[in-house]
Amino acid sequence: MTPCEVVPRHTAGLCKHFGLCGGCGSQDLPYERQLIDKETRLRELFSQFNVKEFKSIIPSPEIYHYRNKMEYAVGVWDAAKVIGLREKNRFYHVVGLDECNIFNKELSGIFSVFSKWIADNNIEPYHNSKGTGLLRYLVLRHSKYYDDLMAIVVVSSDHVDLRGLVNEFRKLKKIRSIYLCVNDRLSDIAVAGQIRLIDGDERIKERVNGIDYSIGPESFFQTNSYCCSSLYASIKEETKGMGRSALDLCCGLGGITLQVADIFSDVTGVDISQRNIEDALINAKLNNIDNVNFICRDAEKYIQELAVSSAIKKLDAIILDPPRAGLSKKTRIAVRDSRVRNVIYVSCNPKNLAEDLKVLTAAYDIEKMIPVDMFPHTRHVEVIAILKSNKV
Repeated sequence: MTPCEVVPRHTAGLCKHFGLCGGCGSQDLPYERQLIDKETRLRELFSQFNVKEFKSIIPSPEIYHYRNKMEYAVGVWDAAKVIGLREKNRFYHVVGLDECNIFNKELSGIFSVFSKWIADNNIEPYHNSKGTGLLRYLVLRHSKYYDDLMAIVVVSSDHVDLRGLVNEFRKLKKIRSIYLCVNDRLSDIAVAGQIRLIDGDERIKERVNGIDYSIGPESFFQTNSYCCSSLYASIKEETKGMGRSALDLCCGLGGITLQVADIFSDVTGVDISQRNIEDALINAKLNNIDNVNFICRDAEKYIQELAVSSAIKKLDAIILDPPRAGLSKKTRIAVRDSRVRNVIYVSCNPKNLAEDLKVLTAAYDIEKMIPVDMFPHTRHVEVIAILKSNKV
């Protein structure tokens, strides 16, 4: 099948909310076709570079119920209070859902309990454009390996009584943690502001490739736990033989750092978020990994300081996993000028990766590109770029 062929859309098995909800824009395409389209777009994007080897896209082991975190908005639809996702191309409209095929099979039961609590207590949904109302989001996190759930109720003020909801949630045995988040900000970041544990465990655990990760309400973790194992395994395979010492910039809660800790003699993870570093330290202890070091610093400043002190010369590899915006201008210049032999760049935004590569390829050859489909039924895709210094 070639990219220019007309592909028939299918409707069998589609989520009943497809087309109205803005969640899964490609769900009506056969999964094989989704993979072809993603890889084709990536090959076109990176054709401007000399890529020595472009691997076939790695599919997600699961294409439904794969997400481990969802932020479900509360709103009004046809005069009814609903919980769901934003309407496609209409941000202030919430489409009421009674299923969501990319999260958890038992979601309908959770929604039923939550919707009844809203109705019984006459709780007013928050209106983004007006800044009125109380209830903003129900954020859910799900451990795929341990099958535990965390619920975070997001409100605009703490004048809310959760006792009835907690009692009902307790009956759903898989909900291990219930948090209240008081978010009175105008910006639409779901989990922000004051967060406190209302009932249950402080954290849930996820396991990827034999490594346990302790997940809190604000922890950053790859959203597809199933495919995360493929992503991390690919990174680990590429790091074999790279040397003894590695630097993991933008390390988050230590996701990649801990996976490669048995490849390198020592790995330093750096992240600007103190919460991420605290999570990383918890996870290192949880797995009895003692050859890692975590530092709370701005990545740009840290790598510049390494270059000035000449400590960067001791590194054998730099791992980069920046946010969607990519590297800052000074960070990519510092990496380019570092002459560290190996760079592994993990990106969830290929267009910004391409912009960074325009700078990095002045000093590095692109040995390999490995696409990984972390986001079935969407246009998003993760890419691993393996770079080797071309400086002698």
